[in-house]
Amino acid sequence: MLVLLIKNYYNYFMTKPNLAKNTIYFTAALIFQKILAFIYFWFISNNLFAQELGQYVFALSFTTMFSIFLDLGISPILTREAAREENQANKYLKNVIAIKLPLTILTLIAVWLTINISGKPEPVKLLIYLASLIMVLDSFSFTFWVIFRAKHNLKYESLSTILVQIIIFTLGLTALKLSGQTKYLILALLAASIFNFLFSGALLKFRLHYSLWPEYDKKVAMHFLKILPAFALSGFFVKIYNTNDSVLLSYLSSDQAVGYFSVPAKVVYALQQVIPAAFAAAIYPTFSYYYTKSRQQLEQTFERAWAYLLIISIPLTAGILVLIPEVVRIFWPKYAIVVPTFYVMSLAIPFIFLAFPTGYLLNACDRQKNTTINRGIITFLAVVLNISLIPSLSFYGAGITFLITNFVLVFLDLYWVRKIIKIDYLYLIKITGKTLVGALIMILFILTTQDYLPLLIQVALGGLIYFGCLWLMKGFSVKEILSLFKKNNQAAISPE
Repeated sequence: MLVLLIKNYYNYFMTKPNLAKNTIYFTAALIFQKILAFIYFWFISNNLFAQELGQYVFALSFTTMFSIFLDLGISPILTREAAREENQANKYLKNVIAIKLPLTILTLIAVWLTINISGKPEPVKLLIYLASLIMVLDSFSFTFWVIFRAKHNLKYESLSTILVQIIIFTLGLTALKLSGQTKYLILALLAASIFNFLFSGALLKFRLHYSLWPEYDKKVAMHFLKILPAFALSGFFVKIYNTNDSVLLSYLSSDQAVGYFSVPAKVVYALQQVIPAAFAAAIYPTFSYYYTKSRQQLEQTFERAWAYLLIISIPLTAGILVLIPEVVRIFWPKYAIVVPTFYVMSLAIPFIFLAFPTGYLLNACDRQKNTTINRGIITFLAVVLNISLIPSLSFYGAGITFLITNFVLVFLDLYWVRKIIKIDYLYLIKITGKTLVGALIMILFILTTQDYLPLLIQVALGGLIYFGCLWLMKGFSVKEILSLFKKNNQAAISPE
């Protein structure tokens, strides 16, 4: 079977520019990035006081909260429209740049005014000023990269992802060793953002021969603006949802609480951005294509995406839950207080993973209004719960909010997804049952070997045991996985 897998891997993954290859490129890049980012975060979290770490996280969260006003959901629209009409992609891009430039000025003014009336000390204000420049550069870089995503090419973005993290790692550690000041960590991020902006722009200019000069075409602008409100509101809700915990912790508790919360949050967010985010970046254009070409293929692609994210997320969650005390003891001995919060936030991982295919399917199928409503509901719920729980429970309250809102989101999305496609619930229930059995066997192995094997060996053997059990139970097969890649490849290379 191994020889067959290698042979088919080469045929399907390496000979064509397909979805599988894109997913491999981007996933590999994100895995490398997150490993390096984990080492980097571990270093700074163990070399800064919790309050200093909290100020660093607060500055990035505060500016991220405003970043939606730079884009207003235009980039996801650009991805979808450029995937549908490739010959119009450059024209769309130039119009998007023209729209984003005045938004950039207004957003920077809003950030600087808000932080100046917020009562934060001058060192924190400086961090916000620097982080706002990162926000602008990253927003334009993301807009540039979505053109390559629309063309089913994640190779260059994957390379940039690796190089950006190397820059952050190298400059950040050097600055921290030489100065020990948080502002130089932000400057390291700024240098990496400048590189990402220049690299993505240069590739558009010289590789695709695109013009980056702003252009305003009334017909194109009106087309985008007609779709924009739902995407803008959805993006706004997502940004508020992703940052309200750190911002509210800073104001309702302390910067030290933000620092403590950032440890489990960093681990969970890193996992979120590796597999489901990479998979979604590749699968979103495929959903858009199948929505107009083949409803049956759309249903099958969604079900398989859901199943494979279940297969990955459930054992990941189970393993983390068992190993949390050991992980904290080894990597963050000064942060033992966050173990209960770590447990609560880890339980949200399967729901985080599964919200990617549901949300992207709704957007790809012109149901962005439903996506917006759902994100609005959980954002409101998150803010209310955090305001209620943080004053008494601090970062543990933020962790409880995180679990509840991610759980609610998946089922809100599914309500609308089932109005678009027919879902084979029996298939998904069977997959869920098999993954739970495999995860239970893996947990039993880890618990019985905890006192005898090093952490990394436990993780490696536990993973092998899980996938071995799942394969024996026919929870997945090489043939089925390759079949999905082949079908998605048809969407990636078929002409519009």
